Amino acid sequence: MEAPDLNRRLVDFGQVAGEVLRDVPNVTEQQIRHWIVNPFLTSLGWDPHDKREVYLDYAVQEGKETVDYALLNAEGAPKLFLDVRERSAGVSEIGPVGEHAKASGVPLVLLTNGASFSLWYVGSGASPSQLFVLALEQLPVHAENLVGLTADFRLSESGVHEIRRTALRLAVLQMLEENSEKTFDALVTWVQSQVAPGELDQTTEEAIRDATMLWLTEEHTGLPGFGAPDGKRLHDLRVTTPKDWESFPRGPPGTFRYKYDNSKTLDLRQSAKEVREQLRVQGLKTPTATSFGGFYHALRARANLGRE
Repeated sequence: MEAPDLNRRLVDFGQVAGEVLRDVPNVTEQQIRHWIVNPFLTSLGWDPHDKREVYLDYAVQEGKETVDYALLNAEGAPKLFLDVRERSAGVSEIGPVGEHAKASGVPLVLLTNGASFSLWYVGSGASPSQLFVLALEQLPVHAENLVGLTADFRLSESGVHEIRRTALRLAVLQMLEENSEKTFDALVTWVQSQVAPGELDQTTEEAIRDATMLWLTEEHTGLPGFGAPDGKRLHDLRVTTPKDWESFPRGPPGTFRYKYDNSKTLDLRQSAKEVREQLRVQGLKTPTATSFGGFYHALRARANLGRE
């Protein structure tokens, strides 16, 4: 499954899940399982009713306790534990499920309360490291960073590697955009301490390098030496998402108008590179460089333009 396909699936899932949270104010953990988690897994290509893929109430610690979901690889071994929490519970602390994952040799843990999702890597280090925290409405925008969780990969070693790499890259990109004055050495130190404590391995180094190159590619046109016409650097641009745009009533199909400034428009009939430049010229950007693909394909899908 490619990012544009996943983006469309997550948009549909988000609309339904959002209605559940809006219409059922006291939603229970069991309801979150049936009405949010199962559809979420389905949008990722998993079959929550096939125990060869998704094992419910997976026994750990010699059967004394269970975890809500275990996603199995092609050999039937658990590679991701999914812990469903009450609507009022947070997802910023991994809790006992992290210990269960480490004891079972499971490298990934996903926590959700229905409204937020956090993914953790449980490696050989002293403590699990948080890869990302995304609100329900942010999932489609970050489809590119979630592809590794799809059933196509079945959480193989290469799949887990890709999940870590894209999640770390997202975290590094966010840091670069928020504080571009950091030196590369400071960046490595930050990632090692905040994102992957004790896990500065090849995957982490690749993610830092990927993110740095992506950021520099985005940023270089705003540097004085490259003579940007407006002189704006990436972190000076305003963040925008697909929900900020509506079809332009006086334009041809595929053109959109910025809700907060009618003078800003986008023509989604053009290539991704051209649309990205349209955003920059108008002082806008997507949340991260890697989220532009989801932004671009979401608006093209809304305009029924299909794939580029």
